[in-house]
Amino acid sequence: MKPQFFRHSRSIASTAIAAAALAACGGGGGGDGITSRIPPVTMGTVSVAAMTDAPSCGLDEVNVSIARIRFHTDAQAAAGASGWQELTFSPSKKVNLLNLASVLGGATTAYGDLSLPTGIYTQMRLVIETPTTANVAPNTIKLAGATSTVTLEIPGALATDGVKMPIDLKVEEGKKTNVVFDFDACTSIQPRAAAYVLRPLARVVPSTLNGISGFVDKAVLGSGVVITAQQGGAIFTTTVPNPTTGEFLLPRLMAGKYDVVMTGKGRTASVIGQVPVDAGSIVAVSTVAAPITLTTSAVSKISGQIGYAAGKAAPDSGTFVAASQSINAVAAVGNPATVITYRFQPVDQATGNYVLNDLPRTSLRYALYKPALPLTLAAIATTPVAGRWKVEAVANGYSRVTTFGTNSTGVPVATATTDLDARTADVVNANIIFY
Repeated sequence: MKPQFFRHSRSIASTAIAAAALAACGGGGGGDGITSRIPPVTMGTVSVAAMTDAPSCGLDEVNVSIARIRFHTDAQAAAGASGWQELTFSPSKKVNLLNLASVLGGATTAYGDLSLPTGIYTQMRLVIETPTTANVAPNTIKLAGATSTVTLEIPGALATDGVKMPIDLKVEEGKKTNVVFDFDACTSIQPRAAAYVLRPLARVVPSTLNGISGFVDKAVLGSGVVITAQQGGAIFTTTVPNPTTGEFLLPRLMAGKYDVVMTGKGRTASVIGQVPVDAGSIVAVSTVAAPITLTTSAVSKISGQIGYAAGKAAPDSGTFVAASQSINAVAAVGNPATVITYRFQPVDQATGNYVLNDLPRTSLRYALYKPALPLTLAAIATTPVAGRWKVEAVANGYSRVTTFGTNSTGVPVATATTDLDARTADVVNANIIFY
């Protein structure tokens, strides 16, 4: 059988070669046989917009100027590679990324349309404008309660490499595809002594409006309530309630189940667990007639310093610190084990200092989501117990670290502490070292 197979293969190859030679000589019809086989370039359109976040994390405004938005079909393409398609702004487009009214309405800020060759695009980059003589402050922030803006420092790489985001964008002939991106202001703006630096963390979010909505009791609105959507302690979206009505919306979430975590100054945390979100609807967890309340609680703070051992260095993306507790699975009521993050924030880039404020000493209140509202929240056991905290340092290129302590001269050293006890007093010198 094998000799017959090889003779058959040679016959196919000979026929193919002859056909190719005929085409090269112009046989088989008029015109250029080679160019006629090159498919024409077909085009589609991508419409780019930014999601607006709510003012929170001590920020009232984040004004960022974007010079170019770039797309590539190669997820690994470098900034200087060929094949980029660009949407360019001249002058650069400056937008305030924080606006609570826009969040509640699900609105986005349009950046414009770009005609692209059809295909699958897997990388998107936002090129940020850096200061020039004509525009000395293209990027600024306004701190909560401030009357004027502060210049936001920009690493030079943001003007060359830009902010890289993975995407899965299919551009089809004659059709328009929407892309919406989101800057995480709470982690993208990092303090450095008296200055602030943009270390942007951005992601593409669903272009179709969906999410989780609800109402917080008006009586707690003066407590600086912050609401997050989390999965296993990872925070995906942060918002605040309307200061008059208590309404909130956590918009544009990837389909899945989320823990809705509500915290406030002098308040016990409230959690609605396992809220299901699909691609095209908004799920309510409370109503204006039965809003969620946050009971009062004594609070503590944990402070310290994040350091790096000799030969180690902080990454350009910054260093973060988190305080969390875990909820154990309770089979009787159906809630799974999960992590609840109370604080996740950048540390000072100049000093490594951090302060985790307003950590409640009482047990968090929990309700597993059910479609029938209202939900009844009740105290639930955590690990560590109420008032004790797992505190971790987080940095790119390093494993999470939870070691604490200082030596006699105040230099951070490693000790095997698993959690911190803030049940009756503040905790100081909770220092952490990356090795």
